[in-house]
Amino acid sequence: MARKFLCVLLFVFVLSSQSQAIPNPPAKGQWAFPLEDTLRLYDRADGTSDYEEIDMPGKWISVPSAVRDRDNYLWYKVRIGGQNGWLPQNGIRLKMGGKSKSAANIYRHYVKARQKVMDNPRGWTRSTDDGITTYSTDGGEFRIVRGNRGVQDVFFTTSDYRICREFLGVDLIDWSQPEVRSKLGTPTMRETPYDDPEVSILSFEVEGRNMTLSVLERREEGGTDGIVYRVELYRGRTAEPEF
Repeated sequence: MARKFLCVLLFVFVLSSQSQAIPNPPAKGQWAFPLEDTLRLYDRADGTSDYEEIDMPGKWISVPSAVRDRDNYLWYKVRIGGQNGWLPQNGIRLKMGGKSKSAANIYRHYVKARQKVMDNPRGWTRSTDDGITTYSTDGGEFRIVRGNRGVQDVFFTTSDYRICREFLGVDLIDWSQPEVRSKLGTPTMRETPYDDPEVSILSFEVEGRNMTLSVLERREEGGTDGIVYRVELYRGRTAEPEF
């Protein structure tokens, strides 16, 4: 379990290291932030079309429209340095909506479920290091800090549908992306790692809290939609966990 958690932390750290200098996006509209220094700008929303590899600006780029190709991958229409074209989804963070009320409701449910485990940690192991207390069980883990303001949530992760349902009030594991969107609404952000186009990360920043609900999906071979394989809840903005 410790090895699994370290892998999760490493994954989040990589995203965080990519985004440390990312400014807040504009409040309205759909915007893209390149997570790589250079990307291919295509003539059409098609991987077989002509392209030019260009330097990416370190700022948010307006996305007036987004489309899906025949394989159901997203493409973003942009204008960069006077050039019009299309960016594929991998290597891009897309700002979609605002803070999430659905995520706020889920977080309230989480707080109650987390407290139950703290009151009676049967089946969970507990350890403390540098002021952070970790509760672990097979398929799930959460971390908290005790301070003057009481318990502060730091991080939660699970790949188990039972733990997901118990802590979040809804079993998101193995759901398709359309099912997630139907339940939670529009994400605050979505992104796909540059070197793993089959992964999609939907981030729902919690309304009224400095917390983010992150839904990680992977598209299996032959599939058209990502399937949820892990859910995380962490303190901080999208991909900027405050551990």
